[in-house]
Amino acid sequence: MEKLKDKQFDNFKMLIYDKLGIHISEAKREMVQSKVGKLMRALNIETYQEYYTFLINNSKSIHWSQFVDEITIHKTNFFREDNHFEFIRNKLDSIFKKNPRILRNNEIRVWSSACSNGKEAYTLAIVLKEYLPPGINIKILATDVSAGIIEKAQKATYKLDPEDMINPYFLGKYFTRVGDEYAVVPELKQLITFRTFNLMDHFPFQNTFDIIFCRNVMIYFNFETQEQLIKKFYNVLTGGGLLFIGHSESLNQKQYKFEYVQPTVYLKNIL
Repeated sequence: MEKLKDKQFDNFKMLIYDKLGIHISEAKREMVQSKVGKLMRALNIETYQEYYTFLINNSKSIHWSQFVDEITIHKTNFFREDNHFEFIRNKLDSIFKKNPRILRNNEIRVWSSACSNGKEAYTLAIVLKEYLPPGINIKILATDVSAGIIEKAQKATYKLDPEDMINPYFLGKYFTRVGDEYAVVPELKQLITFRTFNLMDHFPFQNTFDIIFCRNVMIYFNFETQEQLIKKFYNVLTGGGLLFIGHSESLNQKQYKFEYVQPTVYLKNIL
C-alpha cells in the first residue's frame, strides 16, 4: 500500500480534529497510516482519498465507529491513579459539606466522561458502594466516544493485568471468576449506565453531576479545546461538585472558574 502523503494525512488530521477534538501530530503519521490501512483492507478500498470520502459519507455508520475505535486510545485500569479514589474515601465529610444536595436527596450523580473499557466506572461504583452511608442512591453515567469500547464495558468481563490495582477483598466481593476472566456482579453493574458520547458535542444533560472524572483525555486536545471542555464541565457540575483530571494534566494557564483543591482535583464553589 502506498505511503500516506501530506495532503492525505492533513485530511485525516482535520477529520479527527473536527469530529473528535483530538490533535494528531506529525509523529503519529505512521500510526494513522497503519490503522487506516488496516481498515481500508477490510473494505477492499485501495486509496486513502477513497477511504476518506467514504468516511465523510458514512459518518453515522458502523464503519465510522470502527475508525474511531482504531484512532482513539483506550487505556485504563482498575483503581488507576488511586489517590482520586482515596480522596473520595477520606474526604466524604468535606464532600457532603461542600455539596449538601447529596445527603438532602439521598443521591449521588457521577460521570465517568471517558470511561474506556469501563474499569474506571466500576472502580467508582466499588468505592461509592463501600464507603457512602447506606441509603444513598448511586447513579453513574459512563461515556466514551467509541461504540466498540462501550460494548466491551457493558459486557463487564475482564482479564486482569498487572496494572489493575484491585485488592483481593474487592475482587471476591464484586467479581465472579469465569475461567481466566472476572465478571462484574450484577449488583455493581446496575449502578452504571453506559452511553456512546462525544465530548465535543453539546452537553444535553438535564441534571447536574456531583462528581466528574475526565482523566488523561485533555492531553489529546489543543489548548482552545481544553478550555472549552473545562467550561462545559463546570456548567454541568452541581455547586460544591468535584472535577478530577489526570495526573499528566493541569488547569494551569487556562481560564476557569473552579477552585483548586489539590493537584488534579477541582471544586465548583456554590455561588
